[in-house]
Amino acid sequence: MKKVKKFLPPLLTCVLASSLSFASVADDVLLAEKQLLSGLKSIQTLSVDRALDEFNDLTERYPNYKLAQLLKADLLALKSGQRALLDNIHTKNPRTVGRLQNEALVRWQFSQSEFPNNRAFERYVLKMGEQPNFVLADLSENRLYIYERDEQEKMQQVANYYISMGRAGAGKKREGDRGTPLGVYHIVELLPDSEVSELYGIGALPINYPNDWDLKKGRTGSGIWLHGTPRDTYIRDPNASRGCVVLNNKAMEKLLAMYRLPFETPFLIVDSLGELADADDSMNQSSNDLVLLEVKNWLNSHYVSVDWDRVSVYRYPEEKDLLYVTFPTDLENQWVHQYWQRGDNGDWKMVIESQSDKDFDTKA
Repeated sequence: MKKVKKFLPPLLTCVLASSLSFASVADDVLLAEKQLLSGLKSIQTLSVDRALDEFNDLTERYPNYKLAQLLKADLLALKSGQRALLDNIHTKNPRTVGRLQNEALVRWQFSQSEFPNNRAFERYVLKMGEQPNFVLADLSENRLYIYERDEQEKMQQVANYYISMGRAGAGKKREGDRGTPLGVYHIVELLPDSEVSELYGIGALPINYPNDWDLKKGRTGSGIWLHGTPRDTYIRDPNASRGCVVLNNKAMEKLLAMYRLPFETPFLIVDSLGELADADDSMNQSSNDLVLLEVKNWLNSHYVSVDWDRVSVYRYPEEKDLLYVTFPTDLENQWVHQYWQRGDNGDWKMVIESQSDKDFDTKA
């Protein structure tokens, strides 16, 4: 067994020594991920036969699961003494193998965090209006979090899924750069299976990139969607899209079927690993309350009939002193969007305001 450990390729040795921690959720996608992680842990503990059983079962149930196929093939080659063959395959396919190795590492690293992870939600969401759902993509974790309002009217995390993002990583600046934007967006449309190409899987939820702030910053591009995968692919590697956020088809199906995502459902895209490390400590709960009071007083003096309960206030990702405020008007499906900036004197000022008006049918 020591000999097997010595010759494990990077994909099989990337697993960490800490114990596996992953929530058992009655969800096919998460159960498959749990089985993948169980196989990786078996490798870490040198239980090669047990790992093979896990990966063999995964490949039988999901023939298009490329990572499980590679893990199974690697272990079979090692057990049969075909190290040279394994090295040759890895050498001839560096990009494919490298991407799958990256997926294994991303998945394992996430398994070490505890579910539910609400740190990004708590940092960026200062106040939620009455939207029934909230979607958050944390690109530093390659993870999509879904929140739903409970019977006590509080937002609770109800699911999380592995995602793929743009090939250039977090942060979109211009059209064609293949980066995934960071910001607060809204779902603006539902494109069912019949209206999208096979690349987008079973459906897509376009978002309003570029928003007003993106335009002010000179960012260009379009067509940023939350969508599924081609049917011949179980899931894509961590950086595989042209800027979109990509889910496994089963996860996308559940997202569309179980959760109400009407027009203006907020979709927050963050890179919390870097942003939380640079967090502004001055934005504590006390200062947050003062900011909310300032926004509330301003709205009361400028709008006759704003219902504060329906107002949402977010700290804007990748910006130190920027807030995004949004709320519905008395007109059906019309929303106000505001961007507030803090000046050198510490005062907050509304710098951009716009309105959107669009019909959206979640049963399309």
